[in-house]
Amino acid sequence: MEQLESQEYFEALIGLKEWEKPLPGFVVIWFTASWCGPCKRVKTDVLLSAFKDVTWLKCDIDKNDYTPGYCGIRAIPAFLVVKDKKVVGTLQSSDTDKIVAWVQGLR
Repeated sequence: MEQLESQEYFEALIGLKEWEKPLPGFVVIWFTASWCGPCKRVKTDVLLSAFKDVTWLKCDIDKNDYTPGYCGIRAIPAFLVVKDKKVVGTLQSSDTDKIVAWVQGLR
């Protein structure tokens, strides 16, 4: 899972900035932190295997603290979907099955 390390990359994903590389059309951003107990319960392997064609980005709120605030994230773990340069939904949950169903519903 790739890291979302900068606000600039996030702004490129939502069409506010130009980016030098091609951008994915469907992205799930996982807001997390290494110290977060509920975040550790999320089964990353299940998420990645359920959606092999989805780009997953992990945003560590201690390394990139601007983007979560910009997106209105108030609790972690949280997930945000960007589809065709638009934010189409957010979810705050550590229930892997719920996350899978939610992403499936937004595709």
